[in-house]
Amino acid sequence: MLPTAAAVALVVTATGATVAESAPLTLDLTAAQAQTARDQAATEVAQQADLSTRRQQVAIQTAALQGRVTEQKRVARDKARVAAAVRAKAAAEAAAEAAEAAAEAAAQAKMQREGKRWVMPIEGASFTSGYGMRWGRMHWGNDFGTAIGTPLRAMSRGTVTFTGNNGNMGKLVRITYWDGTESFYAHMSRYSSAPGDEVMPGEIVGYTGNTGRSTGPHLHLEIHPEGAGAVNPAPWLAEKGLQ
Repeated sequence: MLPTAAAVALVVTATGATVAESAPLTLDLTAAQAQTARDQAATEVAQQADLSTRRQQVAIQTAALQGRVTEQKRVARDKARVAAAVRAKAAAEAAAEAAEAAAEAAAQAKMQREGKRWVMPIEGASFTSGYGMRWGRMHWGNDFGTAIGTPLRAMSRGTVTFTGNNGNMGKLVRITYWDGTESFYAHMSRYSSAPGDEVMPGEIVGYTGNTGRSTGPHLHLEIHPEGAGAVNPAPWLAEKGLQ
């Protein structure tokens, strides 16, 4: 009997005889094919491993990129919140400054309006002597008799320019008002103001007394328009609606 097809190949000789020959060649080809298959399998495994590695790298890179993008977005949001807070604070400060400026302007306007009012320097006093010659000498003001310690008030908005003793006038306060008029309050007992003080209508600047050349406690009032010489206070007071 001949070997099986897997083990033996039939060889025809030149005479036509059939010779049974073992099949080492066939066995070698089969081994080569098996090696090729193994090589191909190994290559495929290597390719799959490489593909898997590349996919992992891509996944890692994608995750890193997404992380960077997320961080950039977070940083941008934080910056936007900070910027919005800064803008809100600046807007609030600007609004507060504007409100303060408006309030100050309103106060200044009110002060200007209120400051131009005129009031009597003393209340509850009696007119005792007028402007003109008296006892052989000029009397440059009006006298108002009252008890010592009666408050004396600024007649309008102005600045105290002098407080101190002034010979026959005794304790004296001088005030220059917004229109340039200057008032003298003489024979006072004490002061409640000092040079440089800004005063408003009705603000107390001192108190009546009996200092200097005086025959009794009273206010000696002189009026000097625009710092010039004294004028009769009576018509000047009447022009201001004061008596």
